[in-house]
Amino acid sequence: MLKIRKTLIHNESPRPDTADGRLTRRLWLVGLIFAASLAALLWRLWELQVHQGEDHLRAIQRQSVRRIRLSPERGRMFAADGTVLVDNRPVYDVVFHVSEMRRPGPRRNTLNHIMEQGLRLSKRLQKTSRLSPDVIERHLKFFPAMPLPVFTDLSPRELILTAELMPPIAGAEIVTRVLRRYPLPGVATHCLGFTGYRRPPEGPESKRYSYVEQEPRGRNGLELFYDNELAGEGGSMLVRVDMLGYVHEEIGVRKPPGHGKDLRLTLESKAQVAADRLLTGRRGAIVVLNARTGAVLAMASAPTYNLAELSAVTYSGLLADTANAPLLNRAISANYTPGSIVKPLIGLAAMEAGVVTPEQTLHCGGAFYFGPTAIRCWNRWGHGDVALVDALRGSCNPYFLTVGVECGLARLIPVLAGAGIGARPEVDLPSAGAGLLPDRGYAQEHWGRGWIAVDTAYVSIGQGAIALSPLQAAMYVAAIGNGGVVYRPHLVGSIRLVDGGGWLETVPAMAHRLPVRAENLRVVQQGMEEAVGSTGATAAAARTPAISLAGKTGTAQVSEHGVRYSNAWFIGYGPIEAPLYAIAVVIERGESGGKTAAPLARELFETWLEAGH
Repeated sequence: MLKIRKTLIHNESPRPDTADGRLTRRLWLVGLIFAASLAALLWRLWELQVHQGEDHLRAIQRQSVRRIRLSPERGRMFAADGTVLVDNRPVYDVVFHVSEMRRPGPRRNTLNHIMEQGLRLSKRLQKTSRLSPDVIERHLKFFPAMPLPVFTDLSPRELILTAELMPPIAGAEIVTRVLRRYPLPGVATHCLGFTGYRRPPEGPESKRYSYVEQEPRGRNGLELFYDNELAGEGGSMLVRVDMLGYVHEEIGVRKPPGHGKDLRLTLESKAQVAADRLLTGRRGAIVVLNARTGAVLAMASAPTYNLAELSAVTYSGLLADTANAPLLNRAISANYTPGSIVKPLIGLAAMEAGVVTPEQTLHCGGAFYFGPTAIRCWNRWGHGDVALVDALRGSCNPYFLTVGVECGLARLIPVLAGAGIGARPEVDLPSAGAGLLPDRGYAQEHWGRGWIAVDTAYVSIGQGAIALSPLQAAMYVAAIGNGGVVYRPHLVGSIRLVDGGGWLETVPAMAHRLPVRAENLRVVQQGMEEAVGSTGATAAAARTPAISLAGKTGTAQVSEHGVRYSNAWFIGYGPIEAPLYAIAVVIERGESGGKTAAPLARELFETWLEAGH
């Protein structure tokens, strides 16, 4: 029995593959895993804090410092005589610094507090604030370091009431900014243009800033064309923010913004005021150029609007007025049928082609016939036998129809193109139109047939497939007066350099040249002189003691939506002895060039030059 018992006891001792053995192995394995994990964690902490510590410190510093762009003051515009046309005026706004208005707890608490303070000010001023929960929420989310606008452009009374109430409102401040000011409201509107608030243009420089406020940037006219010069260079300041983006302090030294450059325009203030006044209640345009340089002395378009009263609401109304199109600068963008003001160019082309000589006469019986089709002269009884000077003085249709058809389109085009028709003027304004240079392909594209002789006939009296802007008309009549040079028109005479470095002057430049001989040009000049200076001539209504003028009238027949009407033209230059000025006037739905447009040219020169220019 004893032997058996010993055997049993020996058989109950643990073996390596029992449960206790397996547990021991698992404990060792778990321990090794924990040890390995701890070692990996310690290694990672060492790497982050010691090996990469400096890199992370620099990243944290970058995240806690924000660069904010400071907006510059926009440059001014002056007339040639120094009259201020556009400058800046200070306005006062109320802003909230949300960093100083934070409330403990969720963002909703801060939002509600800001709304409460905004309502408090609204009741005091009896004025609706710009605040709403959505506006505040967006600002807190994206721009917590920037001031939050509450009220803008306070009146003097509102400014006093706000100053009385604001000290108890932590985080509220009255700040100053500038808006455009127009000392001569309604004058040179389409030339000056307007601004709108938007972010500065994207580029490498803009990426340096964490926050960029919207700034006034050009949207039309000279404000747009010279936007970079007028806008100036932005300044900057550095602020330290907390982890939520709220400003903690300003650090470093501010870099002040560089003000925009001033523009000295070529516009003569007296001429511009007169041109705008003469167009009141009319639709059309007036352009006056320096015939020797191409400088724009006056440029008016009507209907117009008042830049001082322009807002988002009024702009929408102007945009919706498609019948009058007050936003359109008719002086440079409208394509008008020229009518008889093109006849001096047709006469030049005919003489250059040898089709007619200055002394040669043609008979006008009151109409020009294409088979059974008659194109009538405005003088129903006819002008009788006329030479070129007579035809220009009396604006004889049959004369120019005859020489134009005989000349042919191919020989007309070089003179018309040399005058600048069909070429967009390189004027320093956006949206200048090119007009329409006659082309054989035009007939096929628009009329579904080839070009025929009658098309050339109509072009020869400024009808059909030809169009131009008042600016283009002024450019080529200036060339007729100055001896054949079509100058590039410009409105900015000089730009003020930064740091008081004087002015950068605009140098006159030639755009085209009339491909004609001086003797032929002199014949046309004589005809235009007699058109104004002779008693009973077509442009006699432009005659004035203020200046000796040579000119040409035009009455263009237009059909729009089945309704026929006339646009009245006058072009001219003077003084005749030494031409300095060139003018183009067009009035939509006028009676005739002689009765509607020519008198306006006379009034403009009398108002301008007799007023002590």
